[in-house]
Amino acid sequence: MKILKRVLGVVLALFVAAMFLFPLLWVVLASFKTKLELLAVPPVFIFQPTLQNYINAFNSDFPMQVRNSLIIAISSTVISIILGSLTAYGFSRYAIKGSDFLQFWILSLRMLPAIAVVVPFYLVFRMLGLLDTHIALILVYCLFNISFAVWVLKGFFDEIPLELEEAAMLDGYSPPQVFLRVALPLARSGLATTAVFCLIQSLNEFLLAVSLTTRVAETAPVGLSKVQTLMGVDWGLLSAASVLFMLPIVIFTIIVRNELVRGMSFGRMK
Repeated sequence: MKILKRVLGVVLALFVAAMFLFPLLWVVLASFKTKLELLAVPPVFIFQPTLQNYINAFNSDFPMQVRNSLIIAISSTVISIILGSLTAYGFSRYAIKGSDFLQFWILSLRMLPAIAVVVPFYLVFRMLGLLDTHIALILVYCLFNISFAVWVLKGFFDEIPLELEEAAMLDGYSPPQVFLRVALPLARSGLATTAVFCLIQSLNEFLLAVSLTTRVAETAPVGLSKVQTLMGVDWGLLSAASVLFMLPIVIFTIIVRNELVRGMSFGRMK
């Protein structure tokens, strides 16, 4: 009976994984097909791969848009991690008057719908002359990512025993040194987890990017929405561009996968 349950569990897990991976596999295969093969009915799974779609992607504005996305996403993620970790550590270690209210207010910023603030942001940045700049999107994304970082990292700092920090202070560490040399290294799995989610959020965001940029700071999601010709959507180019856009986050996730797994399970295991 146990063997049967284990087999059924493995089969179910493989089925669910296949459901999530099939769209990704479809996009990757489509990026190597010609236009005729893309429109073939029934779909063609055995074909002669072509790199023309990737060549077309590199010859378009897409590399510039990916560069903009990476600059904005990495900058906003780094700033959010720095400010979020400082704020979360303060909430975790110090008795702050009205702490519960402040934490709820910070968390509520994460739940704020982008459509509700796009017009005010547009008017403010137009007045400041920051429309279609990297700075505008970095500031906006930090607003949403910092609240998420505080919410996640506070839980990680709460799990760190106070005795470790007290022992470090007895050894002569100052409070900033305790934070940098004790708390942060112990919370590195939380930092990696938070960084991945902030990076994904910043890379995928569309509404604010399309509203606050026109050309110079245009991001990849906005560029992907404009992959259209006189003959309709160029699905090969769109698929190739999508694969290229996915690569940075896939590579980053693979690099921090060990810390990410620890971060996902942190708190369940002592």
